[in-house]
Amino acid sequence: MFRALHAYSPYHNVVDGTAYPPVLFTAGEFDPRVEAHHAKKMVARLQAATSTDQPILLRMESGGHGIDQSLDQQVRLVID
Repeated sequence: MFRALHAYSPYHNVVDGTAYPPVLFTAGEFDPRVEAHHAKKMVARLQAATSTDQPILLRMESGGHGIDQSLDQQVRLVID
């Protein structure tokens, strides 16, 4: 199973020196389903690996997966 999991792991398939496009990651700081450090780690990896100066950004919300998000928060997320 390790080979299968490793093959589709976004983090483990980042290649140093690749010209990655601009990326916006969104995550919830207190999301009960996905740990916030996964998004933070992926953003840091892409920022270190990319060969362009295109932004690799992270937007953190206090909730996660729509949990406790106001309509204003949902709209701002879609706009970003």
